[in-house]
Amino acid sequence: MKAVVLDGSAADDRCGQRVRQTLLDQCAAQGYVAQTFTLREGEIGNCAGDFFCWVRSPGQCVVADDNRAIAAAIVAAELLIYLTPMTFGGYSSLLKQAVDHQIQNIAPFFVTLNGETHHERRYDRYPNFLVIGWQGAPNPRAEAIFRHLVWRNSLNFYAPATHCTIVTGMPAEAELAAQMASALAAIARAEPMGVPELPELPDGTAHHTPPRNALLLVGSPRTRKSTSFALGEYLMQQLAAQGIATSTVFLHTTLNNPAKLQALLGQLATTDLIVLAFPLYIDTLPAPVIRFLEQLAARPRPPLPKRFVVIGNCGFPEARHLENALAICAEFAYAAGYDWQGGLALGGGEMVHGEPLAKLDGRAMPIRAALAIAAEALAQGHPIPAAAQERMNRTFIPAWLYRLVGSIGWRVEARRWGVHSELYRRPYQTE
Repeated sequence: MKAVVLDGSAADDRCGQRVRQTLLDQCAAQGYVAQTFTLREGEIGNCAGDFFCWVRSPGQCVVADDNRAIAAAIVAAELLIYLTPMTFGGYSSLLKQAVDHQIQNIAPFFVTLNGETHHERRYDRYPNFLVIGWQGAPNPRAEAIFRHLVWRNSLNFYAPATHCTIVTGMPAEAELAAQMASALAAIARAEPMGVPELPELPDGTAHHTPPRNALLLVGSPRTRKSTSFALGEYLMQQLAAQGIATSTVFLHTTLNNPAKLQALLGQLATTDLIVLAFPLYIDTLPAPVIRFLEQLAARPRPPLPKRFVVIGNCGFPEARHLENALAICAEFAYAAGYDWQGGLALGGGEMVHGEPLAKLDGRAMPIRAALAIAAEALAQGHPIPAAAQERMNRTFIPAWLYRLVGSIGWRVEARRWGVHSELYRRPYQTE
């Protein structure tokens, strides 16, 4: 049996080193031949969010780096294993960078699973799925978020069996070996994981004074052409109309530029309200956004609490796909010493497609209304009220119609690249 291990730990992570070696020993004892990808040593670019792996070179990322070897190995494996330190209840940015590219192993078209929209299979068979995370001390909220994320991934990856194990502290060798052996045994028995319960978002923190300035962080690689920017820009316009100074930074063009990154960190020191707008990538935040949050959480806590707000959007018509990502953002705020002031989730974000909200027709009225409600509250120092998300949830297109229009759109794009007859191509299938 073949196991593929994606190691998302840092080089100086002692717990990660122990978990990895103990796991590999137990894999060998249970008959697995493990192929390990040490992600910090590989070369994987950030997912560009261009969907070329669906409509230009179906089933394969257009960037020829280690992501292709990983995708091919996963298709051929009986077991896929993630190793990661728990990051705000989610995966490390190193692991997430590889996970984001697994979109090439599923198809663009839609199916309904458990009453919600997902993407179709590309391959007939997918591996079982085991995720092992570790943390320094018990954290029930982060543990619940982590298990929920693993479960969400298992749905989109069509895993026949799924198991999640969390290592806390530095257990003795015998205890750690028992944990790894138990996890592999659970996979062998195909024990159902069940649906983990996601903790409710914490109440937002109210301030007695309004913010003087607000900074929009756009987490989409499409920058100004993204739905994330369209949503964030409209909120910034509403805040500016109430006398709040606003500015915008695009994370994807900032993180790899040391000068821009230092300027951003300096700007954050004098910012009252931080707004993060992002697209959903494989059930949670895109890898570069996680990497930036990791850097912020590692810095000294701000002397005066920063107010933190998020706006997420996803390509599925149901906004609940974003629940895990918002929970991770709230956990980050707690870890970094920021004041959580709430979040908004938009399903069917591709219908906005980066167009300025003010120019869209009546379909965008609930979105504009939701952002206006949020801006009014934030401008007074209050958290985003429930009424804003309730307004956002007024879907501007039925789910069945969204799926139909989306499927037609994928075919039109594929025809543009001359691959409309290859949309279900299986480049990594060897049998």
